[in-house]
Amino acid sequence: MATNTKNNQRVALVTGAARGIGETIAHVFASAGYYVVAIDILSDELNALADRIRASGGSCDAYTVDLADLYAVESTVEQIGESLGRIDVLVNNAATRSLHSVRGITKEAWDKVLAINITAPVFLSKWVIPWMRRTDARPHGGAIINISSVEANIPKGVAVSYAVTKGGLLSFTYDAAASLADIGIRVVALSPGAIETAFGADYGDADSGKLEADMRAHSLQVIPMGRWGTTDEIAKAVLWLASDDASFVTGTEFRVDGGMTQTWMAHDVKKQILPDEFES
Repeated sequence: MATNTKNNQRVALVTGAARGIGETIAHVFASAGYYVVAIDILSDELNALADRIRASGGSCDAYTVDLADLYAVESTVEQIGESLGRIDVLVNNAATRSLHSVRGITKEAWDKVLAINITAPVFLSKWVIPWMRRTDARPHGGAIINISSVEANIPKGVAVSYAVTKGGLLSFTYDAAASLADIGIRVVALSPGAIETAFGADYGDADSGKLEADMRAHSLQVIPMGRWGTTDEIAKAVLWLASDDASFVTGTEFRVDGGMTQTWMAHDVKKQILPDEFES
């Protein structure tokens, strides 16, 4: 039998919560009074996250799940729903990446990335619907936030499966939003740009120090705000999209990228064209 959460708290289910953007999303939702359900395959880090949230006065349950195992995912969602009686927000944040272009991609690498990045979000969304749909007690229903990426539109050409799945997540967002609006469930995609995370700087066997310096120097030239974003900036945007303040927002992509996808001209080039108008 379903039980009430503490003080009838809203419940936010966050995947990929052990590290990076997901970890910060979990903390921000907990600080906002949500009962956080954190899912990841990294058991030790996930449990440490839950302990930190509880130590700071928040509510958090941790579930170690391999999102590629759909039977385990379905069972976990049912367990969460039965235990807490509701799921108000699903943040499909978990993602993996295979460093292969179309020239070198293998079926094994392709299948792994698709399983985590697109198949799991689709079926997680399906399975939370019964616990999220609009009721008399919840006239606004719930929200599904899919963490896509600017790489869906401006890929690097070195991770074909990642770019494809992030693009697929946008299409899934639009279709699911059209399907679920009548039962009060909003579906929105949030696409981060260059964000300060270990995942964002991990490019396998490449000279990571030199590569990160080169990438940062290049990206800072084409990000109008002149810096990389923080996980906190992503998490706070997710929190707003999940809130009643965004009650008329669905079926769209919300980019948090410092303006990177809106220009291709580097800052140094702008200075050459208008030397008196752009600072060094």
